[in-house]
Amino acid sequence: MVQKPRTAVARLIAIGAGLFLLGAAAGACSSGGATPASVATPTKIQAPLGAEAGIRAQTGSDQGSSPRPSPIAGGQLTPAPGSPPVCGESELRLDAGPMTAAASAERQGFVVILTDISDRPCSLIGYPAVVALNSEGRQERPAARSEGGSLFRVSPPGTVVLQPQHSASFGVEWTAVRAADKSGEKDACLPYASFVITPPNQGGGQHIDRQTTICDAFQVHPVVTGTTGARAH
Repeated sequence: MVQKPRTAVARLIAIGAGLFLLGAAAGACSSGGATPASVATPTKIQAPLGAEAGIRAQTGSDQGSSPRPSPIAGGQLTPAPGSPPVCGESELRLDAGPMTAAASAERQGFVVILTDISDRPCSLIGYPAVVALNSEGRQERPAARSEGGSLFRVSPPGTVVLQPQHSASFGVEWTAVRAADKSGEKDACLPYASFVITPPNQGGGQHIDRQTTICDAFQVHPVVTGTTGARAH
């Protein structure tokens, strides 16, 4: 009879301990167990503003569909379909005309004549390359390609077909006098002793002795039919 209360108490203690352990296990699962947030769907990172447009620009999807041929070194362009082959270096004779100038002498220049000395027709198109040399023979100043000039009336490049012993031409011009600006100062006008002239689609240039002074607006124009360096009216 004396042991029954002790047995009952022991049972109560065992039941309490079991409940405590179950509660602790449940708490551990709720606080440090599986973590659903850590495996949630990743957040999508948006590209910076304008990146998509930049990609389209690089791939050409926003560019024009009909690009215009552009001059490259030596003024090389492709002749019109059906034209004779491009004039070879050995098929052309290059002659530089005399100096010409505007009435005010502010603009000076000269015409370069290209003659087909072969026995077959050939084509020219585009801009020649012209470089001014100093007295020591160093190439110092290249002429800028220009469709418009003061001494020579020109227009965009076109195919010029040369028959044997016929000629085409182009103009070269520059500003030789620079008026003082509002401050009374003048831009540098430098002397040059000669030019190196390379026809379109040619690899080698020809040296032309021609002493002059160039201030600015040093230009070369496209090849045209005839010997005046200007487009016919």
